[in-house]
Amino acid sequence: MNAKPTVFVVKEQLRRNATGSEPMDLSPAMAYGDIEFITRSDMPLYPNSSIQSAWTEDVQKFAAKYDQKADFIIAIGQPTAIFAVGHALGLLAKTPRFLVWRREDNQYRVLETA
Repeated sequence: MNAKPTVFVVKEQLRRNATGSEPMDLSPAMAYGDIEFITRSDMPLYPNSSIQSAWTEDVQKFAAKYDQKADFIIAIGQPTAIFAVGHALGLLAKTPRFLVWRREDNQYRVLETA
């Protein structure tokens, strides 16, 4: 088990603002653990891509490292990428625990799926 839980984020997201784009503020999730991004890019949409190989390797490393009793996932990014991350956990019989943003509360809440 990790010394401190990890909050895994499928991919860092940008938000548009008046001057361009800025990273989504994930600092409220730091109350649950250290932030770590699972992937560095969007999932390529074509076969036999060298980027696809690196992307798949990143997801496999995450799935092996993920501690279902301590860690959390923030599911932002491409829907297909989010599904692929869940699939990788399923192959290892690991159950995801999510952090879901509650706008009404202005904080993340834990969503247990088991």
